[in-house]
Amino acid sequence: MSNSKKPLYDYKVDGTIASAATVYVNVPVVKGMIGAQISWIDAVSSATITLELSSFPVEEAGRDQAAGYVWGASGVTITGPAASAAGTALVNVENVRQSRARFKIVGAATTSLIIYNGDHPQ
Repeated sequence: MSNSKKPLYDYKVDGTIASAATVYVNVPVVKGMIGAQISWIDAVSSATITLELSSFPVEEAGRDQAAGYVWGASGVTITGPAASAAGTALVNVENVRQSRARFKIVGAATTSLIIYNGDHPQ
């Protein structure tokens, strides 16, 4: 059975997110909503994942900018991998008033993630 969805972000391409590394993943905001599925495929992955928001234009809100004045915490808690089993987290947020969103992923161990956009058509 093949899955026709294209991953929003698939870090397996590069193998891993290293322990203590920080990676930013853009997430689309569609009509004030965010939907995504974050999956980890092993029992070793461990990371802290937060959803950040910004209204800054693309030029200033670059994907890899860590500037605290550009991105702010959304208040959404995402239970990510905890080095115990393969699993998944569904992220569904409505009433988003900012134009940009991203996941901030901080590896606590070597981590492999696949992230799908929940708004992607079947």
